[in-house]
Amino acid sequence: MIVKDIFNGSFASYYEKVINRLSSPLYVNRWRRSLVRGALALKPEPEVVVDFCSGAGNVGEFLLQEVPECKLINCDISLKLLKMAKERMGSRAYNVCSDNRFFPLKGNSIDILFSSFCVRNSPQIELTVREAKRCLKKGGIWAVLDFFRVKERNFCTSANEAIFKSFMELNKFVSKENRKAIDYLFESIEKFMTVNEFKELLFEEGFEVAEVKNFMGGIASTVIGIKREV
Repeated sequence: MIVKDIFNGSFASYYEKVINRLSSPLYVNRWRRSLVRGALALKPEPEVVVDFCSGAGNVGEFLLQEVPECKLINCDISLKLLKMAKERMGSRAYNVCSDNRFFPLKGNSIDILFSSFCVRNSPQIELTVREAKRCLKKGGIWAVLDFFRVKERNFCTSANEAIFKSFMELNKFVSKENRKAIDYLFESIEKFMTVNEFKELLFEEGFEVAEVKNFMGGIASTVIGIKREV
């Protein structure tokens, strides 16, 4: 699977130490904080939280600032990124290596599930959605952050898209060995769902969409769903 190869190769370190380090203070951390606060507004005192596709623990770190007493489990397909998460969080979180189609978690056991830049990378999106539903308790929260395909562009969207692409093209020039991985990023966005299509899929699979926020003219969005009680 291309995603497994990309994030277990040299790109994992480059992404976290260069791309994420440069982009997070500018805009991505704002999206992550919004995701965490949106989920906690719906479930303020979660006991068990899973960050699926956790990477190096960027979302989990914000979560633990808000609810340090919760049990946090980081899951990711990348052993390299999980190692970084362990170095960052130590004993404050558990770390599990897993594919995002097969969650190594008991059914109806999770209060909040975070998925950042995760669903888009699944080769079987419907299976990932069903696994999220299976693991969440009734009334549990699924908080998703991703780059969605933009169907209608306006000036704001086009301008931010140009900035984003320029930034990534610069990284291709600086790190030539990671060109394939960066090209995959653009390809995955173009092949992914729009926000509205994803909302429809969530509803069909048993979620009520509680909140949607768009960033950079809709290039990135957070979608927060609640597992229906039935």
